[in-house]
Amino acid sequence: MLELTPLRYFVSAFEMGTISSAAAGHGISQPSLSQALQKLEDTLGTPLFVRSRMGLRPTPAGRDLYHHAQSILRTVEDAERRFRKEPPLHLSLYVAPDILLSAYQGAFHALRTSCPTLEMRFEQAAEDAELAIVDKICAPKGHRYTELYTEPYVVAVARSHPLAGQTKVSIEDLRSITLVSRRYCPRHDAFLAELALADAPLNISAEAVNDQQVLELTALGFGAAILPAGHLKMKSALTGIPLEHGGWKNAALASR
Repeated sequence: MLELTPLRYFVSAFEMGTISSAAAGHGISQPSLSQALQKLEDTLGTPLFVRSRMGLRPTPAGRDLYHHAQSILRTVEDAERRFRKEPPLHLSLYVAPDILLSAYQGAFHALRTSCPTLEMRFEQAAEDAELAIVDKICAPKGHRYTELYTEPYVVAVARSHPLAGQTKVSIEDLRSITLVSRRYCPRHDAFLAELALADAPLNISAEAVNDQQVLELTALGFGAAILPAGHLKMKSALTGIPLEHGGWKNAALASR
């Protein structure tokens, strides 16, 4: 007989692609989640994932179960809401254009799992939101702050780009290449000032309005881009080269 808890763990593992992310989303240890998945596979008599260093790849049986599991869990959640008569929860959220939500998939999955009645609304301005994910220097007044992570910036290029084989890039090296502009980035003005001091004018090939566009344009060969290192996980066609500058750090904070 299928049990609901292992089924929920399975859905999380399927959607997030790793044992560690799924376990974090449910607030349990990795071994506990692995054991639950193994028990589910034993119950069904078939493997649900192919496990590797890159994460989890669902088998045909795993993909089939995922569709059934979604339907089962939705039915259970609808029944629970009906009989408990829980009022919907509301959350207003702002995410800066230089932040990718994919970096927070574990947190959002945990929210969805623990608060099935949650209704989320995205705001145009950080000041209007209950929760904002922004760089520290953009944090709105009157909010509390929690640092989520910091990471260095790198020069992102397509794998066919002439710089792709270099081990590092200096400010002076940027004179000879074109860049996809991130004018909305809170570090943009500081970056321009340093380029001016180094007599390295900015050569713009395209100007994006958010980081998803930057990733796409850079992968298409429109130029290089200076991005937080973690962004490269979202685009396998790109490679990152360390920037010879220790002062730029991307610090994302949650505020309320």
